[in-house]
Amino acid sequence: MIQTGVSYFANGWPHHLERDLDDIRAHHCSYIVHCFSENEMVFARQRTAQFFRMTRDAGLGCWANPWAVLGLFGGEQFSAFVPRNPEACQVLSTGQRAPAACPSAAETRAAMKLWLAMAIDFGADTIFWDEPHLYIPGWDDLGFAPDDALACFCPRCRDSFRVRFGQPMPKTLTPELRLFRDNLMMDFLSEMIGYVHDRGVKNAITLLPVDDTARESLPWNRVADIRGLDIFGTDPYWYLHHRDCETFVREQMKKTMDVCQPRGLTAHFWAQGFGIPSGRENELEAGFSLAVESGAQFIAIWGMHGNSAYEGASDDPEKVWEVVGRTFRKLRN
Repeated sequence: MIQTGVSYFANGWPHHLERDLDDIRAHHCSYIVHCFSENEMVFARQRTAQFFRMTRDAGLGCWANPWAVLGLFGGEQFSAFVPRNPEACQVLSTGQRAPAACPSAAETRAAMKLWLAMAIDFGADTIFWDEPHLYIPGWDDLGFAPDDALACFCPRCRDSFRVRFGQPMPKTLTPELRLFRDNLMMDFLSEMIGYVHDRGVKNAITLLPVDDTARESLPWNRVADIRGLDIFGTDPYWYLHHRDCETFVREQMKKTMDVCQPRGLTAHFWAQGFGIPSGRENELEAGFSLAVESGAQFIAIWGMHGNSAYEGASDDPEKVWEVVGRTFRKLRN
């Protein structure tokens, strides 16, 4: 059966979650992707464990998302690690220290394993690796650095690059720098995904739906070969990227299935629930249906009620949520 999910965030009250669980099940979701940020690690550990337990008790799958953790994953949160560990942060080609951890730092890896241990101990059955990436200046609405700035130029990375390639690290995206950046993230993800697998928990990953030459891209085939990965997918948000729904979904699902099928991985698909213009809500049904026809077994919406709890809500959030429920019911049946 197709598994249907929704991201969950912006609520800290258990009695609200009780109502939301009824709402989520009424909209035919079978799992929840809980956004577990560094803020919750520090200030809401007991509540997070309770939320995970309530999710499982409701008969739903419980995924944990490292929501903007260490600045290395997608999410609308700041990292508490960054100001506490400046020497472990990424450095940009401009010389600026980025608000994101460097994957090569021992402190970064220790902090990531602390998050993972908490999420697993709290009862997550799947760790969801959400859009892993090095720092992307264009994503920062505060205009912290020019869009063409690159990471990471910290002393560790500069030394490693010189040893590997016998030359100083270039400030443009040469083939050597691209390979180095890919290897930096691959080594980090391989260690962390392997750690989760060895703890007996599943790993799901979503990579950005960008061209292989894009600055923020990761090598899909190499990521898919990581030991312990179970579920692989992408999030072709056609509204956000100003793309035609059918074209974009078919294109990205073909790429996804080309990766998943030879490796026996389960295909995953995300649709955008935020920023949907009025009158275009029914495109969600088309997008989800195309994804399932193409081979997706896990599908999910970001987030519930048209993302009305955060900036970028859809024009008609309740219409979006109604379409999601109707579509999920149809696809699960």
